[in-house]
Amino acid sequence: MAKIKKFNSYSEVDENLKWDLDDILGSKTYQELEDEYFKLYDIIIKVKDSKYETLKNYEDYLKVSAKMAILGNKVSNYLSNKLNTNIVDFETNTLLAKFDSKSAEYAKKLGSETNRIAQHRAKIESWLNEPVLSEVKKDLQATLDELDHKLDDAVETYLNDTANGNPSPEELFSVLTDSEIDYGFATDSKGKKHKITEGTRLSLLKSNDALLRKETYLNYSGAYLKHKQSLSKMLYQHIKEISVQALYRKYSSSLDSILSADHVDKKLLEIIYSSVQNNMEVFRKYHRAHKQFFKAKFGKKMEKWDGAVDLVKVKSEYSVEEAQQILIDITSVMPYEYPEVVKKAVKERWVDYMNVPSKRSGAYSIGGSYGLDKKYILMNFDGTLNAVGTLCHEMGHSMHSYYSDKNQSVFRSQYPIFLAEIASIFNELLLNDYLIERAKSDEEKFYLLSESIGDFIGTVLRQTQWSNYEFELYNMIDQNEPMNTYEALEKLYVDNAKKYSMEPEQTKMGEPANVYGVMVPHFYYYFYVYKYALGYIVANVFFQKYKEEGKPALENYVNRFLSAGDRDWPAQILKDAGVDIYSPDIYNQAFKVLDEKVNAYVKLGKKIFKK
Repeated sequence: MAKIKKFNSYSEVDENLKWDLDDILGSKTYQELEDEYFKLYDIIIKVKDSKYETLKNYEDYLKVSAKMAILGNKVSNYLSNKLNTNIVDFETNTLLAKFDSKSAEYAKKLGSETNRIAQHRAKIESWLNEPVLSEVKKDLQATLDELDHKLDDAVETYLNDTANGNPSPEELFSVLTDSEIDYGFATDSKGKKHKITEGTRLSLLKSNDALLRKETYLNYSGAYLKHKQSLSKMLYQHIKEISVQALYRKYSSSLDSILSADHVDKKLLEIIYSSVQNNMEVFRKYHRAHKQFFKAKFGKKMEKWDGAVDLVKVKSEYSVEEAQQILIDITSVMPYEYPEVVKKAVKERWVDYMNVPSKRSGAYSIGGSYGLDKKYILMNFDGTLNAVGTLCHEMGHSMHSYYSDKNQSVFRSQYPIFLAEIASIFNELLLNDYLIERAKSDEEKFYLLSESIGDFIGTVLRQTQWSNYEFELYNMIDQNEPMNTYEALEKLYVDNAKKYSMEPEQTKMGEPANVYGVMVPHFYYYFYVYKYALGYIVANVFFQKYKEEGKPALENYVNRFLSAGDRDWPAQILKDAGVDIYSPDIYNQAFKVLDEKVNAYVKLGKKIFKK
């Protein structure tokens, strides 16, 4: 198998490995799309007050809003996706800055919609059950509910008009970590230097060379540690702004202000945190076995930088074409047109595959996709099984968007982050099941079980740990605790990590890995990493239903979940699809399946590594 080709610039990448963003434009230029968008924005501004005069006026306004939303999806996706292939590109940055600046000017002209809804509250409440408002009733009701937290009209106007001047921690973090942080080189035992990048890090950590693994681990963390105080300040200011806004609006806490947006409460967080903490022995059983097998394989103690090393030799390099075929194969079990749409996505270049300098790290499937034929995916393919999993994962998101866009209106098509990880993790479970069923040896089954358990650890255990840390951090900042230094954040991170550690006695201050307390990208967006853990649990429930019931379970999954979009609040959508997130049963079921996998892993490992 040929190794994955390295590219020095985006222009070097083969066209069939890039996404086709020109499809967004169709027969028009970007400027024509933008001009159309702002013409509709002009209409929205013109009728901003008169739309509340009659129900017919409001209905007409909604028709224009729908068209504007679709154009907005096209403009924003074209610019942001193009920029993410080279986040320092001058031309795209300029276009995006101009669009954002003009949007801010228009938003200022439009003023605060919250103020207008407050002024016309009685009329809107009398309209709520009218059929013409059925697609926006949920949004209007949510805004009406939030009026108790509304500030004075003048203050709301000021906040609306000055929003464009607020710093963006997410953007600053992205520029710093995706473009300016240099991880340097790792030297192997023969003296050869290897460049550390987001694209090469995993392969270096999987190397059989212990020195190379150690230097990769330390230099990667060290690159962030050089910026630990600036990252700490950035994270503190991000959460402090949320806290000040929430408390000033008379929410009981900043987390209550965030959780209320999904109509869930802290009870859900407590259920997730306690479920994981109560099942730590399952994770620790796996960790103890993994350490034993490592020692049996290599004749030495497993160190922190050794966790990614494969204990058995199996096929571990995949071409893009092989990854595409596996994706097609695993989704062939899905009902309706799902398999054909996946084939179309592969053939018609929905995906941007290759890692290049200054490309955004990680992977994503686009949001705001209503009106776009292609539900685009960005990734950084490195030829590993993990990269195959990433492609399958992101296609889960894209198919969720496909069905939501197909079955819901533009107003109800954008499913919330709360639900976003379920479809992607479901595809990961399809992949693991597919590979284990076709495993040709004990070694291959052992490897795949290890990967599946690792996914559970990375998604449920790690994200829950991080969420619990965020939970404590938000609350401390609400209480005006001095959390604006790395030292303060590290202590909080370590105290929390001990509850989720494989080896609590080894979890202490000064460890390089503690820098994760300021370097997890999602910390700079909003409080939502718990949704990854919950998504994995729920996906497991859907997957077990499929394994037990077959096709009817898959049809229910597509009809009641993938197609639901944002038609109701997340907990209710899941309940309608047969999953109650407040029930301990779903967590117990997921950990029961994990325990079975760990036991199978231990049994196979003892057979493979017997003396």
